[in-house]
Amino acid sequence: MKQQLKQVQLGVEQPNSKNAKELKEYYLKGILEHAIETTDFYNHLNKAFSISDFPVVRKTTIQDNFEAFQSRKFINEDNFKVSTSGSTGVPFFLFQNKAKRHRNHADAIYFFNQSGFEVGNRLYELEVWRGHNEKGKIKSWLQNAVQFDISRMTDDRIAVFVALLKKDSQNKKTMLGFASSYELIAQYLEKNNITLNNLGITAAVANSEYLNPYTKSTLGRHLNTQVLSRYSSEEVGIIAQQTLESPNRFVINHASYFVEILNLNNDNPVLPGEFGRIVVTDLFNYAMPIIRYDTGDIAKLGINKQGVMELEQIEGRKMDVIYDSQGNLVSSFVIYTKFYNYYHLLKQYQFIQQGEKEYEVKLNLQDATFSFESELIEDIKSDFGSDADVKITYVDEIPPLSSGKRRKVMNNYKKA
Repeated sequence: MKQQLKQVQLGVEQPNSKNAKELKEYYLKGILEHAIETTDFYNHLNKAFSISDFPVVRKTTIQDNFEAFQSRKFINEDNFKVSTSGSTGVPFFLFQNKAKRHRNHADAIYFFNQSGFEVGNRLYELEVWRGHNEKGKIKSWLQNAVQFDISRMTDDRIAVFVALLKKDSQNKKTMLGFASSYELIAQYLEKNNITLNNLGITAAVANSEYLNPYTKSTLGRHLNTQVLSRYSSEEVGIIAQQTLESPNRFVINHASYFVEILNLNNDNPVLPGEFGRIVVTDLFNYAMPIIRYDTGDIAKLGINKQGVMELEQIEGRKMDVIYDSQGNLVSSFVIYTKFYNYYHLLKQYQFIQQGEKEYEVKLNLQDATFSFESELIEDIKSDFGSDADVKITYVDEIPPLSSGKRRKVMNNYKKA
């Protein structure tokens, strides 16, 4: 594990160094050759010269050809089954070999360290905990972890969480949880004017969902900590994360993945400053080689001062990208800003594109009335077009997905 950590540190912090480039090339060449030699899906690519000769694959491609993606060399090994919740409507699982799991652990330790966490510190994990993912008491104790269930984040439930933080005497604590649960906690703390200055929270790392600027700044202010976003998936691992040194841009895990940002409509790479699809090649999963995997998410490509590729923004799933009435992509950041002035009046909200020019806003109110309907509609039209048809719908509840994730932005029109 120590050797793995050294490799991750080298590959992430000095990806353009000679040693890092040679190591990555070694791992990339190894996984490509292994895929061709031991899987039915890739064996016809024996004349491929580079990764660009491999096809971009999607979740459905792997599902429809599941056995063909399995390596004959590892099929009888003691592999690990990993699965996603199916938040896109497509439940999904695959297998990982032991070495891949070890690399994932090294990645997790490294990126936790970049948020001020060290192995042994208290870790608060905010998730929907059920039998399939819940840790036993002994494992939680050994990891010094607190599993806090966020299935129903009412004010009373949030008050219980705040009391836990206050009562905990450990000097260093780190939070890891769904961004939507952080938003509810931020609203609660702001509404009740609660500031917790001396709890020793090194950072609050948000995963699984888009972390909006309101939550990042508000929760950070009330907990006196830095709120960071992690981009990862169950089927792959940690692909990129904001860190204490890079709190607003995503540092890519160049050590463990070959990451491409490709055009929304073809497989050509985008230029810095442009949005594209996140396509990932896993350098370590030999049980089921995943090469040029389209995660379904959208990001803006960036280049840092050292000339290293990074992600300026991550916009969430392609199926939930929103377009204005003229067909231009609108950043989710713009959508979230429409609701900041009304947070004190809202329990929940959801923005849905129902058609080319049709938009629906669902509001779950704190009180019975909302006196700013016309202002909200005009504000939305200012960015989506004067010919946009905006409808406000009042609801009693906007239920989460089975995973506990909450989709604030949806596209039922799904422009290609």
